[in-house]
Amino acid sequence: MMQRAIQFDRTGGPEVLYVAEVPRPRAEAGGLVVEVRAVGINPFDSKARAGAFPIDDPFPRTLGTNFAGVVAEVGADAAYWDGAPVAVGDQVLGWEMGTLRELLAVPASQVARKPADLPFDVAGALCTPALTAHAAIGVLNPGPGDTVLVSAAAGAVGILYCQLALEAGARVIGTAGPANHARLRALGVEPVEYGPGLADRVRALAPEGITAVQDNYGREAVDAGLELGLPPGRICAIADHAAVAELGLASPGRYERRADVLERLAARVAAGELVLPVQDVFPLDRAADAFALLDTRHLSGKIVVAP
Repeated sequence: MMQRAIQFDRTGGPEVLYVAEVPRPRAEAGGLVVEVRAVGINPFDSKARAGAFPIDDPFPRTLGTNFAGVVAEVGADAAYWDGAPVAVGDQVLGWEMGTLRELLAVPASQVARKPADLPFDVAGALCTPALTAHAAIGVLNPGPGDTVLVSAAAGAVGILYCQLALEAGARVIGTAGPANHARLRALGVEPVEYGPGLADRVRALAPEGITAVQDNYGREAVDAGLELGLPPGRICAIADHAAVAELGLASPGRYERRADVLERLAARVAAGELVLPVQDVFPLDRAADAFALLDTRHLSGKIVVAP
């Protein structure tokens, strides 16, 4: 028995991706097989495809790290984080390598229950940005009295981080292109355009100064924070690892992914307490188009592939 999956035989642009026939998985002890309904693709996936960092896996390789779907098969002793047994037909979300496929084998420790009223496209896009934003919030712990500059505030990590920081009582200034300013204002974020002169624009918005920077994109917000007088320890970066090492910035690093945290965040999104926009959904045979759009880095929501 076979299934369809996205593969690539060499590193490069989105054009290297193709749909292949691969064997269907079986559930092992402590694991399950999920019929994949949605996969939110992330910048990490693009970097892996492009060869931006060394990977020892032989070709052909697969892509995708997040997913949402329906449990199709359950292995012996497969249980959720709280010990409840996994059952065929359960709706779940989680993480694993190589999720861009129709059927996915995954350990039960890497899945959370999907709320019934959380759409699959949002659930499939949620894992990495939600857990990353949650981990980053824990680094700087913004709260009342803080004014936080958040870069790429309309991106997936950025928009969730902004909402969590606002809930904690912080004032949030978020960098974004003009097309996303209204979306950020609706959430309570004060938008500011990125680009040269960022520090001056932030200074005009917050003449009393800022107390923290959450950088989700690159060096620009880091440099602005330093120019505005922040110590490196009050700047948290998740995208520019070289700057973290060079300048001694804060970072969540390789944080532990936890299914219980993911389940709580998914419940909050389902309840409307947090928002994660989805910009577009592509079928599996248009995965290359999905990645071409992702690679523009000018988005208004998550890009999802629906196998």
